[in-house]
Formats: sequence, C-alpha cells, structure tokens
Amino acid sequence: MLKNIYVKSLFERRIGVLCWSIGIFLLIFGVGLMFPSMRDLFGKDMAQIPKEFQGWFGETTNIMTTFSGYMATELVGNIGIMLVIMAILYGITFIAGDEEKNVLQSLLTLPVSRTQVYFQKYFALTTINILAIIVWAIAVLAVALTLNEPLKFSVLFKIIVMFFLTNMTLSTFAYSLSAISGKRSVGGIVTGCYAFLAYFVNALSAQSDIVAKINYLSIFKYADYISLINRAIDLNNVLLMLSLILLFMISGLLIFTRRDIQLN
Repeated sequence: MLKNIYVKSLFERRIGVLCWSIGIFLLIFGVGLMFPSMRDLFGKDMAQIPKEFQGWFGETTNIMTTFSGYMATELVGNIGIMLVIMAILYGITFIAGDEEKNVLQSLLTLPVSRTQVYFQKYFALTTINILAIIVWAIAVLAVALTLNEPLKFSVLFKIIVMFFLTNMTLSTFAYSLSAISGKRSVGGIVTGCYAFLAYFVNALSAQSDIVAKINYLSIFKYADYISLINRAIDLNNVLLMLSLILLFMISGLLIFTRRDIQLN
C-alpha cells in the first residue's frame, strides 16, 4: 500500500512532470545559449549601471563574464525561478488537491493511516524536485558543451545542492500549509507571496541597509548561489534549510493527522 500511494501519486502527475521537464530544459538551454552575447554586453556596459542595481545581476566583480557566474546568476537566480514555481505548485496539489477533488477521503477509507499517506505523498513531491534539478543540470551541461565553455563540476554540484534545498524548503512549506488547511489556495498564496517578496528583497539587498536587514528573512539569501563560485557551501545555511524543512514537515503532519477532512 505504501509503495502504491507513492507510485500512484507520481503516475497521476507524469504528463505534467514531463511537460515541466521539457519546458525547463528548453528554457535553460535557450537562455544559456545567450551567454556569449551577455558576456560581451555586461563586460562592457556594467560600469554604466548604478552600483545599487548591479547586485541584481551579481555583477559586483563582472561575474557574468564567466559561464559559472552566468549559471549562478541567470540560470539559477533568475531563470531558475521557474523551478521554484514548479516546486510550490506541486507542493499544494498532493494532499489539498486530492482533498478538494474528494479523492483523499476515499483513500483514507482503505487500511492506511494518515501518517503513511502524508509521508508517501511527500516522498513523491521530493522525487519530482529531484527530477527537476536533474533536468536543470543536464540543460546546463548541454549549454556548456555546445558553447565549449569551461564549467567546474565542483561549482555545479554546490549550486545543485543549495538549489535543491531551496526548492524543497519552499515546496515543503506549501505542502505543509495545504495539508493543514485542506486548501490549495492557502499554501499557494502564502508560499507564492513569500517567495516573490523574498526573491526581490534578496535581489535588491545591496540597495540599502534596511533592505539588507530584511533580507535575513529571505530563503534566497541563504542559498547564496553566487558565493558558491569561489567558496564552499556554508554548513550553517544547509542546517538552517534542513531545520526549516523538518519544522514545516512535522507541523503539517501533526495537524493533518488530527483535523477533519473536508468534503467538497
């Protein structure tokens, strides 16, 4: 039964996951091929951009003139937001989506506990996030090979780890809120609004001291993709994200297993 819930959850979403995967690959590959033009553009014209806005592009040291820098800023920090959106959208569907369709109610009439349902669907969500990151990484490697640009696998690995943890933190938050409320809209709106604000606060954190202080509430500050080009992963950031994931997951479980399931 446990395996069936996990597999069934993935099987029901196979078409959507496939479409997202194709879209992510084409988007990353297409934007990645723009690197030579972007390198020339930013290399010459970045000095003309006001200093407070240079942080939007990660250009404090002409970082976008290297493919690793372009990957960390554009292919993760900007275009990679598509994977964040995907993580949130799938996070709100596994329990709340089934509950709104009255599918969850039928599932719970079978000899299976709510805890088993909760974790098996969560594992399915984790699997989708892993697949999305793999597709993203394949697209990046395809761009590097096509353009014959050097790419350090150590940098790629570090970014993959933090990118995955960021997406899992947000998708777990959405999953937990939806499991608690039984409504996709609750998880989607709250998590989506937070991700949107956190993204822009992080992008503009160099603009003022106040924004920099607010940025401590942004999950993207702790992902810190640009610094991974030259530095190791900050284990404190990893522990923070893992702690948040565990907190959201347990909170959702405790309330989901005790609340009434709604009929729609």
